[in-house]
Amino acid sequence: MRTRSRLLLWLGMLAALACGRASAHDVPPSIVMLDLGRAAISAELKLPMSELGAALCLPLASSPAAALPQHGPLIAAYVGRWLQASTTDGRPYALQVEAVETETTANANWTSNDWVVVHARLTPPAGAGTDAFTLDDQVIVQRVLSHEILVYVRKDLRHGLVGDSPVAIGTAGFGNTRVTIDGSGGSWWQGFARLFSLGMHHIAEGPDHLLFLLALLLPAPLLARAGRRREAVPAGVAARRVIAVVSGFTLGHSLSLAAAATGLVAVPTRAVETLIAVSILVSCVHAWRPLFAGREIWIASGFGLVHGLAFAETLTGLSFDATTLAVSLAGFNLGIEAMQMAVIAAALPPLLLLVRTRAGAPLRLGGAAFAAACAAGWLAERAFGLANPLQALSDCLSPPPLWFAITLGLASAASLVRLVWKSRRQRAMPAGTGAEADTSLATCAPTGG
Repeated sequence: MRTRSRLLLWLGMLAALACGRASAHDVPPSIVMLDLGRAAISAELKLPMSELGAALCLPLASSPAAALPQHGPLIAAYVGRWLQASTTDGRPYALQVEAVETETTANANWTSNDWVVVHARLTPPAGAGTDAFTLDDQVIVQRVLSHEILVYVRKDLRHGLVGDSPVAIGTAGFGNTRVTIDGSGGSWWQGFARLFSLGMHHIAEGPDHLLFLLALLLPAPLLARAGRRREAVPAGVAARRVIAVVSGFTLGHSLSLAAAATGLVAVPTRAVETLIAVSILVSCVHAWRPLFAGREIWIASGFGLVHGLAFAETLTGLSFDATTLAVSLAGFNLGIEAMQMAVIAAALPPLLLLVRTRAGAPLRLGGAAFAAACAAGWLAERAFGLANPLQALSDCLSPPPLWFAITLGLASAASLVRLVWKSRRQRAMPAGTGAEADTSLATCAPTGG
């Protein structure tokens, strides 16, 4: 009886110690991220080095830097053996381990923060798709029975997943290593709509892109004359000039976006962001005084190439196959165009109306000065690593406040009504009346520098 009591006491103490240790430091689980393309599935397995070492009977955690040089091929072969996928009717997927690397985190609640990250590719058998399958993950679990595996779908264009919000699918562990993924309810149209929305948000939440559009629009209702002075042009001419310039910008960023998304071009992010700030500065100087009068389309196309490289950052890693790439580019690019046209539709009518008034020149020069100041702050930050004194102000523009958007929309509507009314009134007036005076004011009024 006494022996039994002592045994129970020892077991209770061990259980208390185990619970205390688990509450203070948890053993990290394996994390599986699945990226579902049309023709194949990319799987990223984050394996805690301590648990993987226990499964392989190797001291991986004691020397993380030597884990891959000494045991990389063994780890790849081990994952290739114990990770499997199959169709709903049991046909196996082909698995290829593409890369193995290490990663370190800083989670104080985990017993280990050193990971082995394995990148694998799962290809379905002939006639099968990637929308519904079963993942059987016995990596580590086949030896460490207490180990847990968390499975997520990170990217699946058919369900609008592009990597920013992974969806938890299930948990695997000893006795239940299979997780079923069923994405058959999705569609490429749903993914297209998601990328369209991302394109719109990229412009709306990017103050540098918004200010570049502003710098392009400010001199659009004006025509440079001799002596670098500008004169107002009719509304129809101004609208056609804006369409031509924006079309050049669209052509440029569409080409570079496609080139960067397909991996044909790779430019460091810092260099791209610096060049975007330079493009805003140059456009602002042109808004003050004509630098390239008559060549705005070509300049906008060149700057569009730069901005397209920045747009491509959002699509990095999405293009698993030609269909995914085509849908991604089309949806994202059209979303960018839709938001650009919304900005132009909101800002252009007030500019066309005010350019013929005394407020036109101060508005153009002041708007260009504001955009140039923001661009100078970004240039100092991105090119030279200096603090941006206008960071708080630029943050307020990302996205613009709702009250500002509503005010601009109302002003645009009122300006458009006014422009239409004046146009109809001029056409209705007989020759020899005040119509000529209005026309001369619209086409020949000087607006300063």
